[in-house]
Amino acid sequence: MKVTNQLDAEIGHRLRQARLVENLTQGGLAKKLGISFQQVQKYENGTNRISSSRLWSISRVLGLPITFFYEGLNDSHLANVKNPDDTDLPDRTIRVARMLGELPEGEIKDKVYGLIKAFSKLNS
Repeated sequence: MKVTNQLDAEIGHRLRQARLVENLTQGGLAKKLGISFQQVQKYENGTNRISSSRLWSISRVLGLPITFFYEGLNDSHLANVKNPDDTDLPDRTIRVARMLGELPEGEIKDKVYGLIKAFSKLNS
């Protein structure tokens, strides 16, 4: 069994979040990269290390600077990397934020935001 490096896990985590923000499935990203969705899955969970050339391709497809995958990292940060399954933001949260961001500014967006805010207060 392959032991995952903490840096590989963190880069995979960032890849997953960036993919979700772009509303791409693993299969959709894989198709754009010319690889299998299983390979994207392995990158995201840190099972497989992403080569520098592949990371470059990924950053181009997602429209991100390659530095996105490394910004803010240091040794103490990597020591505290969570399990890739323990994401900071669940998939649904990322998708809702993206959809909210796509709404035009105005009354409807304000009301949707207010509704989300009201419901979140009920759970706290």
